[in-house]
Amino acid sequence: MHIPEWYPDQPAIYDINKSYAENASHGPFFQAEIPKRPEPSSPIDFLGHKLNSALGVPAGPLLNANWISLAAKLGFDLVTYKTIRSFAHPGHALPNMIYVDPKSRDLALACDDPRNIDGLTLTNSFGMPSKSPDFLLQDIEKAHRSLAEDQAMIVSVVGTPNQGVSFAQDFVQAACIAKDAGAKLIEANFSCPNVGKEEGQLYTNPEAVYQFAHAIVQAIRPIPLILKIGVFPTPESLSYVLEAAARAGVRGICGINSVAYRVVDQKEQPALGEKRLSSGVCGAAIRNEALSFLRTASKIIHKEKLNLELLGCGGIVKSDQFDEYLESGAKIAMSATGMMWDPYLALRYHWNRIDDRTKSHSLSL
Repeated sequence: MHIPEWYPDQPAIYDINKSYAENASHGPFFQAEIPKRPEPSSPIDFLGHKLNSALGVPAGPLLNANWISLAAKLGFDLVTYKTIRSFAHPGHALPNMIYVDPKSRDLALACDDPRNIDGLTLTNSFGMPSKSPDFLLQDIEKAHRSLAEDQAMIVSVVGTPNQGVSFAQDFVQAACIAKDAGAKLIEANFSCPNVGKEEGQLYTNPEAVYQFAHAIVQAIRPIPLILKIGVFPTPESLSYVLEAAARAGVRGICGINSVAYRVVDQKEQPALGEKRLSSGVCGAAIRNEALSFLRTASKIIHKEKLNLELLGCGGIVKSDQFDEYLESGAKIAMSATGMMWDPYLALRYHWNRIDDRTKSHSLSL
């Protein structure tokens, strides 16, 4: 089946010229036919949930139940509800997303829309906004109801320091909101580069990973806990954290998050303003780092016999790239930027697999 092309003739379904609140209230900006999906051929089991496929969307683009519903209809079978806090929290002002040169190193250089998905790279700087607990309790339940059979949803949570309780306890409180809303899988974001250092670098400290993760695991039992983590300087440092996570009872590891770069304009001035000198870069530019992370993490998990499943994200912008992540050790391959700029990404993958099997069968006759 022919799946229509999308970008650059059609705009992204997240409008980067509108605020996060506008995108949440009025998006996703998708007014098109959803092509038929082929019958699933190889369902998988993921942490006790049967899924039609190993394709998913990580925390980021799916802002509420309307976004979750669309992603599920578009063939993503493990979808992630955007990171929530224990209280209503505003996000950063515009700009939140800027195109950057995929060849940038050390500095991420802002550029115009590349009009080519192969090198599609952006910086995203939202500050992890969150709706109130009352809204979340209703909307997360609504999001669950929108899923088809053999699909599942992760709810991403984050703690916030200085809320009158310990940082770890606020993580627990956010996770308990997700649990009360009916979450079947919960992800703790230990690695957002667009917030304070204490929040964004938590994943690098094995002792803190164990302490925080253990507290969350105890609070949400029997719901499986997944950790969202970022890049590591050495395999040894990654190994310490994976072992700490496994000891704490974590069941899944999702990586990598966007990678922090200093983002500048053509005059090498801060592209996001003086108060946001660096920001997380996502899309094609971080694909190699994401694949390297998966290969290294997979080797460690197998060698140390850790009870952890891997979810791979960061850099998937074309349908033929999902298999690279699955072959590198991921149980689930996830796309955020790619999904926003090409909402047909998963359907394109599903139909291409059918076409490939048909061709293979014809050749064997």
